[in-house]
Amino acid sequence: HSSIQSFIRLTQTTMLRVGSLVNKSQLQKLSRSVGAPCRSSASGNRREMCGLVAAIDDVWTPKSAGYSRDEVPILDNREALRQTTRILDHRGPDGYQISTGTVGAEDHHARWSMGHTRLAIVDPSNRFADMPFNLKFNTQDGEKIVHLAANGEIYNHETVYKNMVEKDGWDQNRISGSDCEVIAHAYAKYGGPKTAAMLDGMFAFVCFEEDVKTGKIKAFAARDPVGIKPLYYGRTKCSKSSDDAAAYVFSSELKALVGHADPSTVVAIPPGHYWTPEGGLVCYYNPEWLRNDDYAPWEDPDHSVTDDEIRQAFTKAVQKRMMADVDYGFFLSGGVDSCIVSHDLLPLYRKEREALGDDRPIPTFTVGMENSPDVMAAKGMVEALGGSKYITHNIRSFTPDEVFDLIPKIIYHMETYEAELIRSAIPNWLLAERAAQDVKMVLTGEGADELFAGYLYFQDAETPRQVQNELRRIYGMLGNINLHRTDRMTMAHGLEARVPFLDTEFTRLVMSVDPKRKMVDPEAVKTNSRGREKTLLRELFEGPNENGHSIPRPVLWRAKAMQCEGVGQDWVSILQERVSSLVSDAEMAEAHITYPINTPHTKEELYYRKIYDENFHGLEHVVKLWEGGGRAMGAAWKSDMYTREGLRDVNLLSHSLQQARAFSTSSNQSSSSTGSKRSFSTVPVQHFEDEPYSTARASGYDEYEAWLTCGGDDRSLINESTCTNKYHIRPQPVDPTSVFRGSCTGNPPTQRGYDAGKKLFQRLSHLSDEKLDAELGKVFEEQRERLSKLLQLEEGTEVIICPSGSDAEYLPLAIARAIKGNVHIANGVTQLREIGAGSAPAAVGKYFSSHAPLVGRLPDEAEYLSGFEGFDGITITAREKSGEVVNAAEKMAEFVTSSLEQGTYPIVHGVFGGKTGIRDVQMPGSLD
Repeated sequence: HSSIQSFIRLTQTTMLRVGSLVNKSQLQKLSRSVGAPCRSSASGNRREMCGLVAAIDDVWTPKSAGYSRDEVPILDNREALRQTTRILDHRGPDGYQISTGTVGAEDHHARWSMGHTRLAIVDPSNRFADMPFNLKFNTQDGEKIVHLAANGEIYNHETVYKNMVEKDGWDQNRISGSDCEVIAHAYAKYGGPKTAAMLDGMFAFVCFEEDVKTGKIKAFAARDPVGIKPLYYGRTKCSKSSDDAAAYVFSSELKALVGHADPSTVVAIPPGHYWTPEGGLVCYYNPEWLRNDDYAPWEDPDHSVTDDEIRQAFTKAVQKRMMADVDYGFFLSGGVDSCIVSHDLLPLYRKEREALGDDRPIPTFTVGMENSPDVMAAKGMVEALGGSKYITHNIRSFTPDEVFDLIPKIIYHMETYEAELIRSAIPNWLLAERAAQDVKMVLTGEGADELFAGYLYFQDAETPRQVQNELRRIYGMLGNINLHRTDRMTMAHGLEARVPFLDTEFTRLVMSVDPKRKMVDPEAVKTNSRGREKTLLRELFEGPNENGHSIPRPVLWRAKAMQCEGVGQDWVSILQERVSSLVSDAEMAEAHITYPINTPHTKEELYYRKIYDENFHGLEHVVKLWEGGGRAMGAAWKSDMYTREGLRDVNLLSHSLQQARAFSTSSNQSSSSTGSKRSFSTVPVQHFEDEPYSTARASGYDEYEAWLTCGGDDRSLINESTCTNKYHIRPQPVDPTSVFRGSCTGNPPTQRGYDAGKKLFQRLSHLSDEKLDAELGKVFEEQRERLSKLLQLEEGTEVIICPSGSDAEYLPLAIARAIKGNVHIANGVTQLREIGAGSAPAAVGKYFSSHAPLVGRLPDEAEYLSGFEGFDGITITAREKSGEVVNAAEKMAEFVTSSLEQGTYPIVHGVFGGKTGIRDVQMPGSLD
């Protein structure tokens, strides 16, 4: 028996490669005759993600019927079909199959072909259920032959088939456990439209059907409700005359249509739509919340959606997406969405593993530049979920330089020129590439922003109705934007991505919640507090999961960052600067002539468009862009949060799990800290303006001396009329006998310091950003060690080097905020009149200069550092104007008592410096 079964499986594998209908039918009967009920066999439960191509003659257009058929390579030439199918090998690297044939009566027949590439997720070694399926069914309407190529995951396939058998009398056995085979059975029983509507999953499929008795031919194609899986179609060109009959061609990706379809006819089947040659595109998924502008069930007193119901629906959505017989993991971007997925997934995964006697940790994957918001938040989340005992955390670090050469390849796979999408696709490519080394499937956090108002521009919405309608608008673009990127970047590496947030039942529930719970408070955005974007979602998952693990507060309440921003706050500007340099002004001036459709508005957009056009010329109409050049631009309200180039203020993305660039004197140092230390973020390093450098060079200073004036505040700037800074100091060594008025940022360098700095400049200035950062880190580490020894600091004391004394005033505020969260904080400062003038504004979180270190000139409206709003305080002078000494201790005690009585957290803050009369010994020089 086992020998016969093995022979059947081997023979069927061979026969399916030539797509023989007769042999497969015979093998079905033989398989059943020797007792191999595949629908109950574990070995048959096969699920695949893949790529498909398909073609069929157009016998439905009246003009075409009876006319001569032009040669169509993908229909007439099996080698052409094979080569076209292999274009999609990346979507299914585990193998491929092709099938060809003819359907219909002799006087009304059609050639057809299908190709399928395979990525096996369940029972990967079983070749018994390879597609395309070529199945014969005996139905109440007669005998039908169905040819099916499908891409996707049908989560309710068992339920669909069970209902067909038990409720509708279906008596046709399944030949495998493939979830996609059920599509063919349902199609034969119910027809295409009803089949598409009953499927729960992510899918795209093409069916060709022949009625054996009448010879009638049907063609049907459909795409899942949200657009998780892609599907395109077009018509072949008629090379001889307009009377030649064309053919319809289908593919999972545009690249397989190039050379086969007339570019002007190519269309992406929209999410939730099906296609027939008679009726064209028809929407089958259009729930009331999506179609009805006045949808408002929350106004009904009897309508109720509890938080527990939402949480339970989400857990169910996660659980159904865990089906796999291969290793899987999850993308942990560090954003709140992916953290919530991991928060729910981990208890389920541990139960699943325990049942199998397998205690291996689940792999997770993060991408980003060192110390980026995403990376540091992801590390903190891993620690919160139990660390390496339960999770193997893989971080794909990158630098801007290593990705620029990948852009043409990424655009080829992305099949778009939408700039915002390409920016986020670049780190996605690296992430998927890394994950595919270990797993075949991942869960992701895509889709939460479109349900819970997750983008920062929602803070400018004026009414709940505006929020609801905007969510409907951007949900409708998911298949063209977020999900397009997720599918192409993962499938480019043979990796399947599943999106629990976009479960249709979960979506229905969340979109029936009163949108006033999704309103965004702009002040809460500034302070990373309750009321910011996605507050409803954050509050839903604020508590511990079944394992008792909670999402760390800095992660739960961090700002929404698009992936191109979260992987590194200054990375987008570096990318834009680089690609823009590759486009000439002349090309930009001619862009409206070269590309009249969706004309590029920036050099970045033009660079991407040129690469797209090289691969997909004539298909520019297929790409769907955001109105106005970005997601936020199409909203019903005006918002200046985003421009065509991205988020205007990336400082909003910082959070307290990012590491300040400081080194500890503790022996327990680690550059891969996972959040066990509490630290506060620094302002992200930007490419500061060239104002200081240019002014210094214009004043006669050499390159090294010009750079000495950069990176500080206005006190470092050279005044062109005096060729000195505001303290009349030059960026050159001062005569040791001279008398000068100093300042922390205005002191002249000593000869020793000048020479040491120049030596360092000459040695390091040619390095790349990453190497330069590492080398400077060593310099600052040495400085901290020398200070620690000089001041005899205890082991573990942190030494933070600030650009100036006034900048140091922010540290107590940062520490207090990290400790106390959103409690009201007041700062009491002593010795005000014997230290710098910047201390008073800095002590309450304000900027004290027109320029910020490492940032450059500030906007006129900038008053507070991001996240430093809402502090109060008092300043206690050292002396009265008369010269009388003030009893600072007494006044500070009064301040503390008053603050505590009012429920305010007080900071007792003493400032000491050179002007206070306190002096220390000279700091010894470095060995260099």
